[in-house]
Amino acid sequence: SRIQDVLEAQKVRQRRFGMDAVECAVGKDLAREFHRLDENPFQMRGGAMLRLSDHQKAALNAADIEADIKEQFKKETLLRDEHEEMRRYVEARIAAECPAAMAAKGGGGANGVGPSDSKRPKIAGPEDDILFKAAELVKQYGSKRNEELLSNQMLVGIPEVDLGIETRMRNIEATEQKKVELLKKGIIPQPTNNWQPVVVVEEIEEG
Repeated sequence: SRIQDVLEAQKVRQRRFGMDAVECAVGKDLAREFHRLDENPFQMRGGAMLRLSDHQKAALNAADIEADIKEQFKKETLLRDEHEEMRRYVEARIAAECPAAMAAKGGGGANGVGPSDSKRPKIAGPEDDILFKAAELVKQYGSKRNEELLSNQMLVGIPEVDLGIETRMRNIEATEQKKVELLKKGIIPQPTNNWQPVVVVEEIEEG
């Protein structure tokens, strides 16, 4: 018929598409998979949830733990040190009001504790006297400050792991048994207080 002849002519005149670059490189079957992934990379059109592999989950957990540890240490390093700030304040006040005191800093008197009376500058009032005494106390305390601050930061920054009550009881039992053995061998001295070893009594079920 006339209509069929027209349809056949349209099919003959239809322009065919050639192969694209991906099909030429990997073939039609693999190219179809690549196109499907490009259109739906997270597999969300099928209605399923995004599933991560064990390796991807472990990587995400490791990144979270590392970020938490960095944040904790950052907070610990930003702690205020009141003694250090007081020392700087005292030195600034002394340098501003009594410049001769900074020149005589480090000199010792007869007992070696503080500067001698001959080297100490003239005190204008009771406030300056208080500042001098505070400076001497801060100098005595400054030697222990760095070690204590570092140890506190390290102890607070380490996360605590809950071992459970059974593990704690086993640790206590092993510690007490080791103390008794060392006391019997005479390796450690006898305690002065009324210390007694902890005796662990196990209940035996009568069957």
